[in-house]
Order: sequence, then C-alpha cells, then structure tokens
Amino acid sequence: MHLQTALRSVFCLLTLSVTAVANAQLQVSSDFEGGNAEVVSLDQATATVRIMPALREGRGWPCWWYFKLDGLTVGQTVTVEVQAQTAPYAPGKRLANSWCQPKHASISTDDRTWKPSPKATVTSDQVAVYKIPVAASPMWVAWGPTFLPRHAEALVTDIAARVPGAKKFELAKTRGERPVWGVRIGQEDAPRQVWINARQHAWESGGSWVGRGLIDWIASDDAAAKALRETTCLHFIPIMDVDNVALGAGGKDSIPRDHNRDWAAEPTYPEVRAAQRMIADIEQRRGLDVFIDLHNPGHDDPIFFFGPFDYDKLTGTPQRNYARWLELAASRMQKPLAVQSKYKFATYVTSQEERSRTSSGWVREHTSDRAVSLTLETAWNSIIITQDSYQLVGRQLAESLAAYLQELPSR
Repeated sequence: MHLQTALRSVFCLLTLSVTAVANAQLQVSSDFEGGNAEVVSLDQATATVRIMPALREGRGWPCWWYFKLDGLTVGQTVTVEVQAQTAPYAPGKRLANSWCQPKHASISTDDRTWKPSPKATVTSDQVAVYKIPVAASPMWVAWGPTFLPRHAEALVTDIAARVPGAKKFELAKTRGERPVWGVRIGQEDAPRQVWINARQHAWESGGSWVGRGLIDWIASDDAAAKALRETTCLHFIPIMDVDNVALGAGGKDSIPRDHNRDWAAEPTYPEVRAAQRMIADIEQRRGLDVFIDLHNPGHDDPIFFFGPFDYDKLTGTPQRNYARWLELAASRMQKPLAVQSKYKFATYVTSQEERSRTSSGWVREHTSDRAVSLTLETAWNSIIITQDSYQLVGRQLAESLAAYLQELPSR
C-alpha cells in the first residue's frame, strides 16, 4: 500500500509539473531599476513579444530598453521584436529607429552577466527581430549590458575597500534625491590630478563598463598601476545622470537641458554643479592634468576621441600634450577595435556658447593650457563589443593614462 501511495504521489507531481509547463504564459515586466519596455503586442502561441522603448516624458531619447521575460520553456526560441517609439520625444521630433535597434541585443540568465544575442533581422517596416534561444527562465533582454546605480555604488565601495587611502564619496544628490557616487584614489595633494566620469547620457551604458575596466586596472597590482597611484589623485564617477539611468530613460536631449550641455554658469543638475566645484578646486590647488568623459557614439561609429575644436591652431604646451596623448592612446588601445589615430570634432555643436556648455569644453575654459580635456566615444553596435570588451577598452585607456602621466613634465 505504501508503494502504491508513493507512486501515486509521484504521478500526481509529474502531472502537475507538466500541466504547469503547458499553462506557462509568456510575461514581460520592466518595473525595476533601469527597466523600460512598452509592450506593443504579445503572441503566446508563437512566443513573440513586440516592444518599443517607453517614452519618459521630458527625459530625452526613447532608445534604451531593458525587460524581464517569465514563463519561458528552456529549449524553445523566443522572438523579441523592437520598433521605434511612435510618439515624439520633443515637439516635432521622433527618434530614428537605428538608435533603439542594436545589431545584437544583450541577454542574461542572471541579470548580471550579459552576452550578445544572435544578429537581428530588420523587416521592411523597420522592426528589428531577435530570435533568442531560451537557456533559462526567467531571462533578461536589454539594449546593452546594464550598469545601474546599484552597480555604481557597489563598484566604488569595492574600490575604496581594496585600495589603501581610497575614498568613496557622494558627489551630490540628484534632482530626484538619488546619490551620485564616486571614488577618489590617491592623495588629494598628489602632483598629478585626473577626473573621469561616465554616463552623462543615460542610455550609453558602455561608458560605465569602460570606466569599470579603467578603475579596476588602476586599483590592481600591476606595477604601472601602483606607480600611477603613488603620484596621482584620480576622481572617478561611474554614472553622472543617475536619475535617467534609474528610470530607464535615454537622457539625451532631456528637458530642460541635456546633461552634457549643462556645464553652464548656472547648471540645472546638482551633480554637474558639484563636479564643476570639485574640478575648480583641484585646478586651484594643484592644477588638473587630464579630464575624460566616457560616452557611446552613433550606431556605425568606431572608437575615437573628440578633441578640442581649435586643435589645428594649438601651439606650445597644449599642442604637445594633446598630440602626445593621442599618440600614446593609439599605440595601446588596440582591442577589440583600434582607437582612431586622429581626433574627431563634434561639428554638430555649432555655436561657441553651446560648446562651452559641454563638459570637455567647460573644463578647457576653466583649467590651464597644460590640461587635456577629452571625450572618449566607444563603439557599441558590434558582436565584438561586449561586457568584457568594454572593460578591455577601459584597461587600455588606463594604461595609456599611466604612460602619459609618467612622462608629463613636472609643474
């Protein structure tokens, strides 16, 4: 009797399990930090979901998307279709589909480690179609590998714990009352002074991953990293536009002002104001040597630095320093793509007034001619640009920085 009862129980459990799988319903959710997806349609029979980036009113480009899929069956294929947002993000402005349709989506089974999906096909009506093999349930799907405010805090906490004398600090509270975290490595009165920040445009998650690769190398036991720490004070901010990253917004062209056009006499964003004050204090006390703002560029762009608009007119120390920086970086930043050996220039910023409100422009105008102030744009729309390769770019950037500072003449 006991054996029959046990077998009956096993049979019932198996029946319930099979019934549960059969009744599993594909579900889409994005109600979490950084999440974004407006479901356009969902077909249970074909396991197909179509989304578009949800419009966050007044918060810039609707290009970022990131969501969770539940109710999957391991071994099946789920089809994710992504179309451009149909509503204007500003009066008379709709975002081109290319910004929200990477060739490869990022997929994860643990919401931490990301890998590229198979390449998308784009239909005649400009919908990107990603066929994704289901390796686990749930799965997460995103425009790119996510790097969220909680990751930023964990990173700077870890670096501060690993490096003697390093200090985690709160740059500011955002307008949404969220903390903007940073870390300082090195003594405040060190002879070399560096400031690096990322994610002034919230959707450009690769910038934070490049920054992580950089700061991990600087905190490492590599002999060149140790030498850098002995002579350099480096401030690093993994995410500047924390509010839009947390909300899953694009950030670019936000209202009332784009985050990277807010470096004005009276900034809108508290974190920009705080960065200006700290950089000005560094300049007054020791003099800033290097400023780098980490971004992602257009969908077909390579890896490159934006240089100063007047680069061809530079002479003396500024010309020497900018030229030497690019020479050293081009020789070291070779993987997964080589950084361009010539500067590019943001010619789409047409007025001098607006150029002065960019972060790199403001730094150039408020520091000595010894400082190099640059924007690094790291390509994103390629199968070889991944969570790991972003960090490789960051490591090579750090090695370039160490080489540049080592040969920089004393003040």
